[in-house]
Amino acid sequence: MNKYLLSLVVLCIVSNLRTNNPAFSQACCTGGAPLSSNLGIKSYTENALIIDLSYDYNKLDQLYAGSNRLDDSNRERITRSALLRISYPLSKKWTITSILPYVWQEQTVFSSVGNTKQSANGIGDIVLLGQYTLHNSKKHQVLLAAGPKFPTGTVYKRDSEFGLLLPPDLQPGTGSWDGIGALSYSHFGLFRPTLSLHSLLSYRYSFEVGRYNGGQEYRFGNETIVNLGLSDSFVIGNKILNAGLQYKLRHTQQDENNGSNFPNTGGTWMYLVPNLDLQVSPKVKLHANFEMPIHTDVTGTQLVTSYRANIGLNYTINLK
Repeated sequence: MNKYLLSLVVLCIVSNLRTNNPAFSQACCTGGAPLSSNLGIKSYTENALIIDLSYDYNKLDQLYAGSNRLDDSNRERITRSALLRISYPLSKKWTITSILPYVWQEQTVFSSVGNTKQSANGIGDIVLLGQYTLHNSKKHQVLLAAGPKFPTGTVYKRDSEFGLLLPPDLQPGTGSWDGIGALSYSHFGLFRPTLSLHSLLSYRYSFEVGRYNGGQEYRFGNETIVNLGLSDSFVIGNKILNAGLQYKLRHTQQDENNGSNFPNTGGTWMYLVPNLDLQVSPKVKLHANFEMPIHTDVTGTQLVTSYRANIGLNYTINLK
């Protein structure tokens, strides 16, 4: 009985992370799928429908206070996402893209009397982007994209054991209408014909959303992501292999709860991201990347990513 009561107390603490109790550290991510990190805007050939299905795995088990890692391994968060991305070029200049996620999230608190686990899954927030090619030549390419994030994911998932409403960062959706914008620049033929420089700046603006029957107005912090990297192409047999390495900077502002900054949210993260693309055929491409954190500086105390991996398949349908 004592074990049951202690587990219930721990679960109540976890469930109130995003409401009025800042004692427990937050995770570095917002609710739902990592949409801003999976924009990947690029140009496509006309009269083609591009379907991309990817799987994203994010493990968070490192506790940080500011830029210092703490000796604490009692908490773990795992976020898994299946992302269906559909792109259709309307013309040489315009492309429309939609990203449809399905999210599984699981959080575990380890203790000597037993582990306390919370989990939720469901359809996440859908993104719709309009993309415009500002410039495209043999050496340079500039793309601009913008669009809304719809609150299609639920924010009302409850704990299966005790029936408590899960905190916002464990819900499949955020519940808010957000705006996402991105600017991409690529330089081809850098030093050698197959070596390219790629950069991407993306920004997500979050709007406030009401929760708990009007008892809370919550707003996830705005997010800025900068990617800068190099890629090269190699011919292996009759296949083309593209290998690259990116530097990724992610910054989020603090969340707001009822108009005030919420403790233990927001910060700056830096990653190295090696990636591989294999062109299996003219229509099929396999792709994968792996994120390794190299610097963390969070506000307060937070649980952050130890590693993140993404693997996917890209298929092009010729509509001519």
